[in-house]
Amino acid sequence: MEDYRSKDDLNLYDAVIEEILISHRERSISFQILKPISRLDRHGGFTYRVKKGMLKFENVIYANIPYSFEWDEWSEFYRSAVLDSSKVIDRIPTGAKKNKTLKHIYLGIDYGRDYKELDIVCSNYSLSLHEQEYILHDDFDWLYEE
Repeated sequence: MEDYRSKDDLNLYDAVIEEILISHRERSISFQILKPISRLDRHGGFTYRVKKGMLKFENVIYANIPYSFEWDEWSEFYRSAVLDSSKVIDRIPTGAKKNKTLKHIYLGIDYGRDYKELDIVCSNYSLSLHEQEYILHDDFDWLYEE
């Protein structure tokens, strides 16, 4: 077993997934996220200062996306790894890999009671964050920003 599952190469820990978009036409997968910038302790709890952002994967040639929803929970990234070589890349047909520099992106997502692992093999990926920061309530009611 490969040991990348405990990493967080993309620094996504506790980033909340607001939306996911899969485009077969563009061969891309995009996550709209709220990425914690800092933790703010409060009386009886804490909250996060976050920035909205997008995690985008382009020229996707393989993806397993075991996605789910759970009532009263938000899906959060827990782990991430960026790999230049892996067993997942090795399983890609030779013709699909021809003349491409591929990355295997591993994402671990906490759905509340469930934890699922996503694997994406692509040529390009990016993480962009907006400049404006928000303070969120400590009960993780992400719809209400201060």
